Amino acid sequence: MEDLKETILHLIEDIPFFDCFNHNEIGILLEKGSWIKELPGNRIITAGEVDFRMFILIVGQAEVILNEKIMAVLGTGDIFGEVGLMGSPRIAHVEAQTECLILTFDADHLNDLPLELQLKLLKRILLVMITRLQKLNQREWLRHQTRKINASPNRSATKKPSGEIVRV
Repeated sequence: MEDLKETILHLIEDIPFFDCFNHNEIGILLEKGSWIKELPGNRIITAGEVDFRMFILIVGQAEVILNEKIMAVLGTGDIFGEVGLMGSPRIAHVEAQTECLILTFDADHLNDLPLELQLKLLKRILLVMITRLQKLNQREWLRHQTRKINASPNRSATKKPSGEIVRV
């Protein structure tokens, strides 16, 4: 059993989300969290449900699905469902595409952590959320710019041909 714990610790230490935590802190997180294993096609999160869990995908691949459309593909190290910690209803489904090993935390798990570790974990979650918002803002800005360019009149039609000789 100790070998399994060490294997999982080494696996987790390679995930960027955990790079701010030391070996001991990761051990505490592993003890306080819960593990789930999902098979391909299984739903991990269902839109509209309320549950106080967040998820860290340790191994595997999953898809975020909103209105029957794949919005994102999640891979090893991605976190998802973190807004659920606040009791907000889920807005999208998340489905396993491969066999997934997932570490979950609910609000009670977080409350059981030492205060310093709670703050460190919540700061890390906030950083991930801010990064997502920045990416969404960049995509929206690019989409807006593309629409502006496509909507503007064809400038080449109003320009004088190059090389035209003008007599004075």
